[in-house]
Amino acid sequence: MSITLSHIAIACPNIADIGEKLTVISLRVKETHEVPSEKVRAAMVPIVPSEKLCIELLEPLTEDSPISKFLEKKPNGGIHHLSFQVEGIEKWEKELRNAGLEVLPPGIRKAARGKALFIHPKSFGGILVELEQIENS
Repeated sequence: MSITLSHIAIACPNIADIGEKLTVISLRVKETHEVPSEKVRAAMVPIVPSEKLCIELLEPLTEDSPISKFLEKKPNGGIHHLSFQVEGIEKWEKELRNAGLEVLPPGIRKAARGKALFIHPKSFGGILVELEQIENS
């Protein structure tokens, strides 16, 4: 039996605002519909799955780890960030800054599988977004 990722749901106060910001990272709302039984409007933003798509589990190694701070607020854990695989991460950083999105310091950094940069949650409706350039190992 196999299992595949269907979607990741993100609550947001205004789909149009977040949808506009998503265009900066080349994502587009494909369809929007209302779900009366849940009393919500839903927008679907398709993404192309990577052969390297996985679920990343994060456990803090020290008390001053960003994950330790996250777990102080959510002791049982929860979704920490969304990560999108990209090429040319330096160009992406420039595009993000030019669009007025806040890149967290220090900008591009070493990551588990290569290089990454993080976009401040206030730029994406409270969700921390990572752009990751995976380096072949």
